[in-house]
Amino acid sequence: MLRIGGPNEKGVVTVAVHGKLTRSDYDQALPVLERLLDTHGKLRFLITLEEFAGFELGALWEDLKFDVRYRDHFGRMAVVGDRRWEEWGTRFSGLFFSDEVRFFYADQADAALEWVNA
Repeated sequence: MLRIGGPNEKGVVTVAVHGKLTRSDYDQALPVLERLLDTHGKLRFLITLEEFAGFELGALWEDLKFDVRYRDHFGRMAVVGDRRWEEWGTRFSGLFFSDEVRFFYADQADAALEWVNA
């Protein structure tokens, strides 16, 4: 499941990710994100992974297409999680974005919020 909030006064959108992401999750969330990016231009993201269990194949494909299409609309991104493989995934995905992407462990959530808002 994806929950989207914001943007705040600094242009930070929050995205809470829970469980395994499905194509249906993306069918609901992408129009919201597209409107935000089309309306506000470049936005920053604070992504919180909660018991994240990965992607279904259809969801991964939708995510990749979206990321490529809006690649230049993403400002810095902070990803908060609690597993080592989430950190590796964040580092790998950072190669595809023009701005900085950083991983923070859950006990560093306040630092993630401060960094993404700076």
